[in-house]
Amino acid sequence: METKWLTDNYTRQRLVLAADIGGTNTNIGLVSKNENDFVLIAKFTLKTNSIKKFTDCFKSVLAQILAKNAELVPDVCCLSTAGPIENNRCELSSIEAIVDAGEIGQAVGTKTIIINDFSAISYALPLVDVNDKTRITALRHIDGSIAAQSGSVRAVAGAGTGLGVGILMERGNDYFVCPSEGGHIAFSCFDEQSRELHEYIAGRFGELMESQLFVSGVGIKNIFYFFKEAKKVAMTGCLKDIDEANDADKPAMIADCANENEVCRDIIRLFVECYGRFAGDVASFIVPTMGLYLAGGIAGKNEKYFIEDDLFMRYFEGCYHPGVKKILKTIPVYIIRDYSVSLYGAANAACRINDNSDHGGRG
Repeated sequence: METKWLTDNYTRQRLVLAADIGGTNTNIGLVSKNENDFVLIAKFTLKTNSIKKFTDCFKSVLAQILAKNAELVPDVCCLSTAGPIENNRCELSSIEAIVDAGEIGQAVGTKTIIINDFSAISYALPLVDVNDKTRITALRHIDGSIAAQSGSVRAVAGAGTGLGVGILMERGNDYFVCPSEGGHIAFSCFDEQSRELHEYIAGRFGELMESQLFVSGVGIKNIFYFFKEAKKVAMTGCLKDIDEANDADKPAMIADCANENEVCRDIIRLFVECYGRFAGDVASFIVPTMGLYLAGGIAGKNEKYFIEDDLFMRYFEGCYHPGVKKILKTIPVYIIRDYSVSLYGAANAACRINDNSDHGGRG
């Protein structure tokens, strides 16, 4: 477990033990809330597949916190998990594991709630300053403009181990989050290469093609195999190393090699094209004129491929209907660069849900 104590500069109004449990990594944070300000005091990171019992993991984190300062007792705990939620439990989508908030609550001795990971990111959106370039990159539309925020709807689309969608809607001075499993909507082809890719992946997974198979870490891995098996690219140099590596390690290795290797660069560029088209579909469906936010580590770590040649935005704005294309040009698009955003969102959700004593079922 990697442990980072980040600050001693906070005012304790309420303490939240917030967690982001993903298919690859689990991040647990101790977050302090004071009015509308959230401060990440400490962060604990470990590989999700290394966790044998989530209750033991959280007890270990709590023990470290209390050993540091016995007064840092959490008031509430919120778990952000990658998968559908029912009865305060989540069966994770990317690995075979169940997260039970009731059991974890008993282990840490505080009320514990569980919400979808993209609901957590959605709860973080009102806390994010879109002008803070250390946390946000605003993508320019093809005409060079950065659209202004307007209206009352925000959305998030994020490719990580899997693919997720979240929606936040303002209502007066308040807002609410709509849970979603939008990463599983059907993938739509948009040119000859995407049709070839679709045909290849359909041969491996069946005819019902979900966007997650193209736009995610799994998607990058699938595109690699498309280049290897359908395009018959020779596996030499770093491609040979990638081919021999575990599938879970392939996406990061491909991204790391993209600067020097043309095939890896083409893989990432095709991934960005698919991502842009998916994001355009999401934006057309929701019309988030307060912003469409791209979350997940892939966009933040490979930002230049999204920006170069307006690659992402060309496919985001790609639409045959001039009226819809005009709407897409009014939507601000941001890359979230702050990898702790889910912890802030989970902390915000914990405080709001706990105050309302209801977390809306499937969260």
